[in-house]
Amino acid sequence: MYFDLLRRFRNDERGTATIESLLWMPLFFYLFILITDVSFIFYGKAQALRIVQDGNRAYSVDGFPDNASASTYITGQLQQFAANATATTTNNGGIISTTATVPANDLMAVGAIPQFVGLVVSITANQYQEN
Repeated sequence: MYFDLLRRFRNDERGTATIESLLWMPLFFYLFILITDVSFIFYGKAQALRIVQDGNRAYSVDGFPDNASASTYITGQLQQFAANATATTTNNGGIISTTATVPANDLMAVGAIPQFVGLVVSITANQYQEN
């Protein structure tokens, strides 16, 4: 009697797809979140680079009177999408250089991947001074 029950249970294949999908679903969900967060980080880095280059270009054609004004403008633009972003602008012999730092945590959509929480994205752009 018990052996017949065990044999029927062992040979019964109903529900196997459900069990397999239940085992694989967390892995696919984790990969989806990982891909989403990495995509948002790359997109945020591209946005930050555009803002830094635009700020440098404006500074190169006398759009800002000094380094502090350019840094303040660029930081303000960056903080519209990354609250903890900072920027530092210098002008060394006609070469304007800006370095911006953006915490990856500010760029992530989900933020569920702990490996990215302490990551800091750094962007540097240079521009020649126009005369």
